[in-house]
Amino acid sequence: MDKKELLKLIYEEIDFKEGELKDDEIVWKNIFGAEHVVSEYNIAFQNGMFAWYEDNDVGFDVLKLKINSNFILEWKVPVNSMGFSYGGCRFIEFCENFLIVMYADKHRDQLVVINTKTFELENLGVLSRSPSVDLNGNVLSVKEKNEENSGFTVRFHDGVFTKEILE
Repeated sequence: MDKKELLKLIYEEIDFKEGELKDDEIVWKNIFGAEHVVSEYNIAFQNGMFAWYEDNDVGFDVLKLKINSNFILEWKVPVNSMGFSYGGCRFIEFCENFLIVMYADKHRDQLVVINTKTFELENLGVLSRSPSVDLNGNVLSVKEKNEENSGFTVRFHDGVFTKEILE
């Protein structure tokens, strides 16, 4: 399923009175007048499940995970917002039975892994602003900006993951 089709499905799932489905995003305002955006880049899909990150211009970001037709998990992202957004979602992908999400916080980015079977969430660390993130097969590589040997890899296998620090 391509991103445009996913945007249309998500548009139907979002609870709002007036929203606009644009070419590459969904935009609407909440009852307080704050703007929400779901970009096509902030959507992940795997085996009938899909997830999206709702960026809010006052920092009340939300991650939603649609498990099946009757169940949507909502996580209020713990952003130290001070009343405005720091940039929202930087990375979102499924790998095996995990959802990987990186989002911007006040001074650094946060990387979390959510087990889609148990709903356990683990924060893998506070990262510098905009690190390099690459998912290749079942290996996630995270490197600090401008530092080749700084960062870590995460290997997903058999329903678990392991984190290895690069030295």
